[in-house]
Amino acid sequence: MLHLFICLLLGLSPTFLAAQTISPEKKSITIAVGGTENQIDKLPYAIALNKGYFLQEGLDVKSIAFGSGAKGLQALIGGGADATQGAYEHTIRMQLKGINLTCLGTFSRYPGNVLMIPKSKAGVIRTISDLKGKKIGVSSPGSASNNFIAQLLQREGINWQDASYIGVGIGSSAVASIRNNSELDALVNLDPAVTELTRNGDAIILADSRNEKGTKAAFNGDYLAGCVYVKTDFVKQNPGVAQAITNAMIRSMQWLKSASIDEIIASLPPEYYKSNESVYREAISKNISAFTWDGIVTRQAAQNVLDALATMEPEFKTKKVNLNSTYDNSFTEVALKKYGSK
Repeated sequence: MLHLFICLLLGLSPTFLAAQTISPEKKSITIAVGGTENQIDKLPYAIALNKGYFLQEGLDVKSIAFGSGAKGLQALIGGGADATQGAYEHTIRMQLKGINLTCLGTFSRYPGNVLMIPKSKAGVIRTISDLKGKKIGVSSPGSASNNFIAQLLQREGINWQDASYIGVGIGSSAVASIRNNSELDALVNLDPAVTELTRNGDAIILADSRNEKGTKAAFNGDYLAGCVYVKTDFVKQNPGVAQAITNAMIRSMQWLKSASIDEIIASLPPEYYKSNESVYREAISKNISAFTWDGIVTRQAAQNVLDALATMEPEFKTKKVNLNSTYDNSFTEVALKKYGSK
């Protein structure tokens, strides 16, 4: 009773207060990666993992890469993971299916997806409108990359379903899809694949959400991208674990805020960049502004994600979505008190 009274007195939820006062309820957890760990948009997670921040918060993390956001989501829903590092949008999408997920804080303000055209087809496809009826490679159908191109097409007055979408994965498989698949007319992917393809002249950029301009062109404003999300029931049952995860991520972002590219590279396993370190370095420099350092989810950015999802899934236009239940900033607020800039 005293615990509840204190919470009410301070205007805090019992879960919020509990997360500050208890240790993780379980020491070993599995985090599914919605893509590959060496993607640049996963950098805050990769730093937290490889600098031992999760371990220092009392968590032994088994990290499993699933190649795409949709597959990372499936791992969580199916019980193969305790948490997923992936796109915030899945927390909204799953709510309509009766599955409640909670984002423990965001670390990307720009999605990082880039629309590219194979150089061999640049003379035919010059604008987004030219993609009507074309074959477009995405990480997987229904993924964040699919949503990105859908927004761009709709803003050009083209029904997104007037193009076909082929799952090509992320990273090396995406690079190979352009170099070896002459049937693809376009590709939406993330770094370092984007930098590798454009630097070597294999592809030309048509739209870029690694920056503010490109993000607003697609989503009409701020957008919530990468986060670590869990089942809402998991948060209630394991507030200490939820806090430990958030602490590790916030500590990572605060470190990245002032880290040099040399320091970042030195903190990652060589296999992340060994195929071409110079490409990886360039990709970091092109994406560093896409991160948000405080991890706080804003209501407007969440609304922009909901509006974007309504393009591919019209039911979002008519069914009520409780956006407030898709994220919980209280864990981030605690983590910022511990690791935030003074």
